[in-house]
Amino acid sequence: MKHVSFAAAHAGMLVWALLIAASFFAAAKVGQSIDPILLTGLRLLFSALVFLPLLLLNNNSPLTARGLLAHAVLGLLLATYFGSLFEALRYTSAVNTATLYTLVPLMTLGFEALLQPSASLKTRVLPMTLAAVGAVLLILKGSAPDELPAQYPVVVFGIGCLAMALYSPVSQRFKVKVLKGRDPVAMTFWNMLFGAVFLLAFCLFSGGWRSGALLTGRDLFWLAYLALFGTLATFWLLHRAIGVIESSTVVSYVYLNTLFVTVYHWLWLSQQPTLLEAVGAVMVAIGIATLVMGSRNARPAMA
Repeated sequence: MKHVSFAAAHAGMLVWALLIAASFFAAAKVGQSIDPILLTGLRLLFSALVFLPLLLLNNNSPLTARGLLAHAVLGLLLATYFGSLFEALRYTSAVNTATLYTLVPLMTLGFEALLQPSASLKTRVLPMTLAAVGAVLLILKGSAPDELPAQYPVVVFGIGCLAMALYSPVSQRFKVKVLKGRDPVAMTFWNMLFGAVFLLAFCLFSGGWRSGALLTGRDLFWLAYLALFGTLATFWLLHRAIGVIESSTVVSYVYLNTLFVTVYHWLWLSQQPTLLEAVGAVMVAIGIATLVMGSRNARPAMA
């Protein structure tokens, strides 16, 4: 795989944070009467097919049975996350799912400690926590009591967040041996394809495929947007950064999406920033800046 520089990896993750921020709201635009598992399966399948020509033109990563199994595991984690997101959005708001997603980097740090122990882990706890608290202040700034999510969507999306927290450290561990040398295009294609197969197979047994008749042109537009920008582009950027930056630092860029959404409200919707927003924005900025500077001297554990 072509080496990605430190600066390029972090620049790519800035774009990743912007795309993730937009995906929460785009997912909420898709028709709520359509089976969320079917929606996610179609989203991942479309993402994989877009990358197929690139894979065929640059097929320098031979597949083995163990490699396919590794991709299947990663595809199952993706299927769990995206399926849980669509299901949770049927019962709660995009803001509430974004709030819960702020826990993913801290979960990733815990899994990284188990799968990729390194001396730099302790130095990331404080800045990650600082950024997490700042992100929560930004997201919850205007919540009313009746906007709190119900227990079901919290549990459902909580499981999805655990799957997403596992994705980066498990992917990096696979890249050490069984998927060594696999480039971001191949990683994204096979992981998305397996995720789509799992979800669409489930739809066949559950009967969720029947709701496909309810798909409108508007739904297909948002699915195409999510497939191209919320799925394909973000996971290509993720795999591009994994191996250059520590897993927990990579995922910590999610805190920036809350900052980007808030800045959008300030600048384009002419909303006056509150004190909590200002404090949260500063905390996110300091936390991410500390993580970025610390990652320059720390390499991901590769054994």
